[in-house]
Amino acid sequence: MSGGATRDAWRSDGERNGGRTDQHDPLFVSGLQKRVTFLEVFDYIRQGTCRYSSLEENFVMETNMIATRVIPILGHPVAQVATPALWNAVFAARGQDAVCVPIDLPPAGLPAFFEWVRMADNVPGFLTTIPHKAALAGICDDLGEAAALLGAANTVRKTANGGFAGEMFDGHGMLDAIARTGAEIAKADVVICGAGAAGSAIGVEVVRRGARQLSILDRDPARAAALARQLADLDGTTVTTGLPQRADVLINASPAGSPGMAPPPFDAPLIAAADCVADALTDPAETALLRQARALGRRVVRGTDMAAAQADRMRQFLGLG
Repeated sequence: MSGGATRDAWRSDGERNGGRTDQHDPLFVSGLQKRVTFLEVFDYIRQGTCRYSSLEENFVMETNMIATRVIPILGHPVAQVATPALWNAVFAARGQDAVCVPIDLPPAGLPAFFEWVRMADNVPGFLTTIPHKAALAGICDDLGEAAALLGAANTVRKTANGGFAGEMFDGHGMLDAIARTGAEIAKADVVICGAGAAGSAIGVEVVRRGARQLSILDRDPARAAALARQLADLDGTTVTTGLPQRADVLINASPAGSPGMAPPPFDAPLIAAADCVADALTDPAETALLRQARALGRRVVRGTDMAAAQADRMRQFLGLG
């Protein structure tokens, strides 16, 4: 195992273990130094291949960090969130001494949680999902452009002066994923189906990246119109509601197409004329919309592609690279 990929060193204590060896304990190395990551230790214990006693009796931990960096993700509920498993796989692959953990926190607990994070030296910030995004925007001291415009944040970090900064990364994630396909947003005609939190954040980023025209659809026409008015205050992009005859990029940011629901209202000629078709849904991973677009030879972006790109931005924001 490469020492460059780990941060913690465990060395055997020959005087305490009396030179014994135990072939069944992966952390027991008599007279030798053994390097392991936090996640490896956790996994050994979880699998039952390592005893807590072996850590106490046979090894002394040396570390150049205060503690493993902990990234909470808040929700209420939070059991459905896939983020911890995805983030921890990235940390393990990189050899980062960090872990993402879900916390089921009702809204009444937010103020106390903020104070706990402020005092915790190994918590650089946290993530959130429903129902906390709007509340976080009201508590943070500073907000990024998307979070300020939308009044919602899904990532919060501690600042050097002891405050909190928040940003909303749904739009960054979708547009970064689209860019990775080679599709261009600048000067493009874009359609977004869905004017909720995700669609609104994506709309902000579409305008920021210089689209020529943005058309917004929603099953609630009043909500689509409200978002169009909000985005029209930003410069450079014509923002309208309704379905155009053609577009360069089609984005579904609504529940349409999820199990038991009809797909978004993009017909075959509209899909065939587009350069890229994207869907924020992660269940199913390959929606009917994306299967149709792929069959027509269009570039496609899955919800999992958006989530991966968004996670990259979030980790950078939190100082995790």
